[in-house]
Amino acid sequence: MADFISRQLDPTDMLIIEIMQADGRITVSELGRKVGLSQPAASERLKRLEERGIIEGYGARINTAALGLGMMAVIRLRTVHEHIRACLKQFAEMPEIIEVLRLTGEDCFVLKVLVPSPSELEIIVDSIARYGAVTTSLVLRSEPQKPVGRELLKLARKHS
Repeated sequence: MADFISRQLDPTDMLIIEIMQADGRITVSELGRKVGLSQPAASERLKRLEERGIIEGYGARINTAALGLGMMAVIRLRTVHEHIRACLKQFAEMPEIIEVLRLTGEDCFVLKVLVPSPSELEIIVDSIARYGAVTTSLVLRSEPQKPVGRELLKLARKHS
């Protein structure tokens, strides 16, 4: 299905995706002006992208340090297959874990964690360590996430 969806995106859809990633609060009228469509046509395009699951939602970028969550860490966990479900359940119950990546290879999980202090990080690491080998790295700085741009969308279309 992802292959079918990527083939169905035209240049206007790709431009809408880029614009919405940059400014999810843009009015539909302004979006239409930027992509050369009327407000109703832009609204319909946006609705179709949402219905097809290409645009999954809208949100705000949060300055976590301003909220007192100034320490970010990446935790890698190497465990055995029997612990996978229990790990996922525990990760879901821990609000400090904001992203979970399940991997192939030696490590089973990479976790992105936000905490206010080293002592809070220690609690997280200790609670996860019972499942296997843990490696923790402190993040010095996080660069802004890059949007999915036209070049990447073209690459996806080329290989679908």
